[in-house]
Amino acid sequence: DAVQLEDHTLNACPHLKMEAVPLQLEHRQDVIDIIVSSFYNKADLEQWLKPGVLRTDYSDILNDIWSVLVDCELSFVIYDRNTERIIGTALNFDARCEPEVDIKSKLLIIFEFLEFCEGPIRDNYLPKGLNQI
Repeated sequence: DAVQLEDHTLNACPHLKMEAVPLQLEHRQDVIDIIVSSFYNKADLEQWLKPGVLRTDYSDILNDIWSVLVDCELSFVIYDRNTERIIGTALNFDARCEPEVDIKSKLLIIFEFLEFCEGPIRDNYLPKGLNQI
């Protein structure tokens, strides 16, 4: 089911008519384009790894986990209904049920760093079990 965002919450972008829609299989290419563009061009940590990180490094990971992302029903896209274009996305997992992914690029450094930072907090301070975080 789509979620219509209230007009008063859009004061930063009153020209957009935004709608949140659960992630679906057919959103794949639009979402990959958004994520690759955002992380490849703007992510802080990844900038230190260039030129060793390729755009395909991101798209390969997303393609590998795409069906799991959709099946989890925790992710969504944002449409601008004025243009019928996807303008944003949020990709989410249960923190206790993240999919395994085989990373064969320099992005492994980023994922290892994030796990080093997040792992102890997740394991020692957050609620245990599925559907808690």
